[in-house]
Amino acid sequence: MTASARFFRLARSLLVLLQSFVRTAFVLLLVPHISACVLPIAPDFQDPPASENFAPIITDSSPALGSIVTAIGGVLPTFRVTISDPNLGDDLHVRWLADYPMYSVNTRTLVNDFLVPHSTNGQPLKQDVSVTNLDCVTYNLAPIAQHQLMVMVADRPFTNPIPQNHNFASVDAPGLVTVGSWVFNLDCGSP
Repeated sequence: MTASARFFRLARSLLVLLQSFVRTAFVLLLVPHISACVLPIAPDFQDPPASENFAPIITDSSPALGSIVTAIGGVLPTFRVTISDPNLGDDLHVRWLADYPMYSVNTRTLVNDFLVPHSTNGQPLKQDVSVTNLDCVTYNLAPIAQHQLMVMVADRPFTNPIPQNHNFASVDAPGLVTVGSWVFNLDCGSP
């Protein structure tokens, strides 16, 4: 290696060293002029998320939900549903109505609202509820020939048993309501 090549190699090494020194000096001179504040971040304590509320379920019915039922030969049908709820601690509230929805002068509550307590054995609730011998007089059905029957199942109490706003399916949040209905042909003295 010649003397000039050694000189250039040494000069290049010194130049790299000098550049590194200049960068370090620049950073060290700049640091006192940068204002910095370190704030400790406290832990974010929160309540554990509430478990999700699921709607009640109608698992079975007789006659089938949505069907058209006709009283034949004076035999009055029983309308039955089997209810459940994925939330094991939910009590269920049941309401039976005739000629609803929409609210009209024909709308009737068939029986008083009632409570089905949640299962205490850790298994999902499976309870039959029904309206039997649905006739014009006992249930005070409207004087029309065809009736819309509805069952409502809620996981919270119904908020308006008196139809001030004509919404019979109202419950407080986070309550949920499931409905089932039939068309019932029974002439109760249609005009």
